[in-house]
Amino acid sequence: MRQESPSLLKQLFPNPTRNNGWEVVCDVADKLTGDLLKFDELTRANKANISSVSRYFADSRARQLVQILLETERMPFVSPRTNVTAETLFPDLAAFRKVVRFVSVAMFHAAGTGRSRDCARLVNVGMRIAIAPASDVLIGALVSLACQSLLIRQIVFLAPLLDADDLDATAKVLHQIVANRTVYATAFQGEYKYVISMVGKLDSTNLGDLARPEDDEKQQYLELAANKARFDAAKSDALDFTRTELAEVLRCLENPMRYEAKVLQPQSVDARLIAGVILPVSIGTLGRVFALLTELRMLGLYCSAWAFRKRTLSWPSRLDEAAPRDLCKELVSDQAFVLEQSPGFDGIRIRSAGIPAADGQQRQIITVPATPKPS
Repeated sequence: MRQESPSLLKQLFPNPTRNNGWEVVCDVADKLTGDLLKFDELTRANKANISSVSRYFADSRARQLVQILLETERMPFVSPRTNVTAETLFPDLAAFRKVVRFVSVAMFHAAGTGRSRDCARLVNVGMRIAIAPASDVLIGALVSLACQSLLIRQIVFLAPLLDADDLDATAKVLHQIVANRTVYATAFQGEYKYVISMVGKLDSTNLGDLARPEDDEKQQYLELAANKARFDAAKSDALDFTRTELAEVLRCLENPMRYEAKVLQPQSVDARLIAGVILPVSIGTLGRVFALLTELRMLGLYCSAWAFRKRTLSWPSRLDEAAPRDLCKELVSDQAFVLEQSPGFDGIRIRSAGIPAADGQQRQIITVPATPKPS
């Protein structure tokens, strides 16, 4: 007989406090699992149109989940983990993605049925849920970025349906996320702490395990492991490099204008051998964080421009007519965002020059709304 999967809430929180947003996410994910509300069926194959979504939320259980999530507005999000290791499981990270998808659909339903204030509240709730797993190291930050990207697409789509005051409230939420980058600093610190502990556990007996048998560098690992003095020097250099790179990442988060997209490497070949397998590519991850934060700032300006349009019946000629001037520029430079009028229809687009590109890559221009891809 088929057995039901165990409750995620009971698995992670045997004694729930009922005052923790993380617990609520796990509880809602439990309720969305299986055939209870057929949520996966709703969101599969682009079935989430206003008609199907309205039928879905005609079910009182679906409406109740929305109310449960709205109650997290004033709750802290406390992870069930106090320590993260290579063996730690993250069963709740998939739950965060599912619940954010549910919030996105609930936003669509609220805006599509004229409940602008409820939609704005759900934006706040959804963003708090999306950001929460970032501080869980290893892949938490990547899950957070994916969840926020999902909400960004929905907010762009729904902005024209919201009232001016609710657009202002949404813009405020988005700008606060950009201003408060502490969660990402915490995420990187946790990641590097884990990596430093892993490098610290290396010795001449387990170093060869880092390379796969077919790896061209296997012999180099074996040679390094056979020379203790050389190995100790390489390990020390790798640890020094890790701490140096973390310090630079934290400085960039504090002042994004320091960001240059340059991938750092240890000076010695032996240290690079260790770093190439164990150390995280955090400069690359930092670039993804800044790209998303840039998009969030632009989306906040887009909401402000729509609020201006609804109040004055015309678009702003400059972004600083609708928002504070210090928010109308790139996150990683003093360059101003570009406001473009959409030819042929009533709309605008905000264009960014993008964050600096890594060596060998082209700078990716960011626009809100996104520029349609050629078919």
